[in-house]
Amino acid sequence: MGGFLFWLVLVVCVLVLVALLFPFRFRVEFEAGERGCKARLFFFKKKLWSGEKKWGRGKSRASAHEDDEDSSDNDVTDDDAFMPEFVATAPKKPVESKSAPVAEKKATPAKVEKVDPAPTPVATPASIVESKPAPVSPETPSVKEPASTASTASTASTSSATDSTTDSATEKRKLTDAEFWTILLTPDLDSRAFRYVKSLLAIIVRLFNIKFENCFVEGIRSDYTSMGYGVALNAVLKGFPYLESWDFRMDWCRDKDLHAEGTIHARTNLCRGAFLLLAALFYAGILFLSFWRRRTRVLKTGELPELGFVRKKIVGWMVEE
Repeated sequence: MGGFLFWLVLVVCVLVLVALLFPFRFRVEFEAGERGCKARLFFFKKKLWSGEKKWGRGKSRASAHEDDEDSSDNDVTDDDAFMPEFVATAPKKPVESKSAPVAEKKATPAKVEKVDPAPTPVATPASIVESKPAPVSPETPSVKEPASTASTASTASTSSATDSTTDSATEKRKLTDAEFWTILLTPDLDSRAFRYVKSLLAIIVRLFNIKFENCFVEGIRSDYTSMGYGVALNAVLKGFPYLESWDFRMDWCRDKDLHAEGTIHARTNLCRGAFLLLAALFYAGILFLSFWRRRTRVLKTGELPELGFVRKKIVGWMVEE
């Protein structure tokens, strides 16, 4: 029985390791141009998702030429534009307008109603009897507290009330838009965030084994000198990793539209995905804690960190929006 359990546990462990280390392959095919872009996502050979976005930019030369011909056909000649048209019309008879008589109304004096004065109430003996004060029953005299203890109790109550109101105000108060963007655009916080994003991108590239295949950009137009520099830069970029499969093609004959196309391959497994998720949560937690500390400090003291000229302009733009 013990040997059977041992082999069962061993088989389960092997299956878990195979599931964690099994490589999953993804492929993304993309195209982008002046009129739109589209992409397709494949898992092994099965297409999972496809999307297309059109923004209607740019026109082909044939359509532009047709539009020019249509506009030239619909143009009006100068002779037609300045040719007056004469239409025989009979003269109209003048029509005399007579004003209708207005009936005069005589103002009638408004009637004044007389208001009788309200009778003044007369005090009766019963009301006089009811207004008499009630007799005071003999009770033990109340002991008065000393003035010092009463004053200390009142000051303590007022101080506790003010403390509770200030605490509730600080808890209920929220950051304004200017305070939020000022804290978010603090230089040291931004540098830390950019460093974390850079490390996450490096982890993604290493863990997913991202590779490009047959990627190119064609239809690049400029003056001939700049295009010559572009060809030289393209040859230099081919020596760097992840750019060796990219080709930037200049449009020397000026007969091609701007167009980009290529394929991205990625390979990963569950173990690498879990490691990436943990790293992203770790970096996000550090950034959130640093932001929360700055928020509490601003809510307590009301002092905002100093920003440079460019960052102040960005804060102003974000608040205006």
